[in-house]
Amino acid sequence: MPIPQKYIENYFKRFAEKEPLIQEPIDPKCEMIIVIPCHNEPNLLGTLESLVACDLPDVSVEVLVVLNQKSEVGNEAENKQNRKTLSEFNQWSKNHLNSTLKFHLIEALSMPAKHAGVGLARKIGMDEALRRFISIHRDGTIVCLDADCTVSKSYLKSIDQKFTASDAGLGEVSYEHLFERESDLSLKTGILYYELFLRYYVEGLKYAGFPYAIQTIGSCMLVKASVYAKHGGMNKRKAGEDFYFLHKIIPHEKFTEVNLGKVYPSCRTSDRVPFGTGKAQQDWLDQSESIYLAYDPKIFSELKDLFRTVDDFYQDEVIEVLERLSPISKAFMVEFSFQEKLELIKVNCKSNDQFRKQFFIWFDGFLCMKYVHFVRDNFHPNIPIIKAMDHADFDWDSRTRELLRAVGDL
Repeated sequence: MPIPQKYIENYFKRFAEKEPLIQEPIDPKCEMIIVIPCHNEPNLLGTLESLVACDLPDVSVEVLVVLNQKSEVGNEAENKQNRKTLSEFNQWSKNHLNSTLKFHLIEALSMPAKHAGVGLARKIGMDEALRRFISIHRDGTIVCLDADCTVSKSYLKSIDQKFTASDAGLGEVSYEHLFERESDLSLKTGILYYELFLRYYVEGLKYAGFPYAIQTIGSCMLVKASVYAKHGGMNKRKAGEDFYFLHKIIPHEKFTEVNLGKVYPSCRTSDRVPFGTGKAQQDWLDQSESIYLAYDPKIFSELKDLFRTVDDFYQDEVIEVLERLSPISKAFMVEFSFQEKLELIKVNCKSNDQFRKQFFIWFDGFLCMKYVHFVRDNFHPNIPIIKAMDHADFDWDSRTRELLRAVGDL
């Protein structure tokens, strides 16, 4: 199915590069393009080899590596690694010529310092993927991956069968950190706790009744080309680009999870962005106490009570509902002067259902996190994560239970 022309014209008029970055024509049968930002990554070939090892789907797949760095003279060691990566890729790609799985590298080696980072690198690759799908009139799947990840053998087929063949516009592949392969006990412990924390937080949002409680991991994102164009594409954030991209789109599009395929992110440390796996691992190594903290589950109970009042805001006077909130939720709403915003949403809605939808477009993933942090800082401070999970009345999936057993075995 072709991408609607109105999305194409609107997107490339406002956002994208003017000229194609890859000259080789795309296979007309291509239905999936994987975009991999790469900066100072010593093991890109490991990522690519894991893709080669996948069971191949019945459709053509392209891989776009976006090798990126700042335009200014930067860290010479990082630039040296990028030059090495370019040389290694050029040699490797000569030996991996496959009509079903094709590899390309985009050299984005002069990115302006103001925007240089993973967001812009993803955008460059995803914009090019969109352009290539447009050239064959296909609403294909744009897949996000990172250059420090590997994938399971079923990765490509699972995406094709569960997402590409579906009517979903947005999705994500499940992930697992391969903690059992980590020889460094500190890194192994840190990654176990970090993945537990990620899963605990999302389960907390589900428990609270947030309708868009999903993992927001850049290397796991999936989006149809038309949806990418329709919603303005990827942002240029240097960190958190995945979080904002997913939460911008999810209220408006059907979402699905690809659970059979797996992404295996790295367990390494990193200081390139202010949050994420690498930063969490570095923080774990740097701290003096071997206690991993998490949000008190009481916070999610408070949020649950707040979300139970959503319909009341439409049916009753906003000021009256605010007065009925718990002291904690009321303090949050007053602190950020949200009465006026709720009144504005209400006056523009003609039904309870419409108000509920608009409420959660406003009270999005970012505002949920803001609420959690406000309550943590003012009422319920962090507690040890195992204690938090013991006290939480959440539904744990098999992976979370596996992680808990592994922590118990340390």
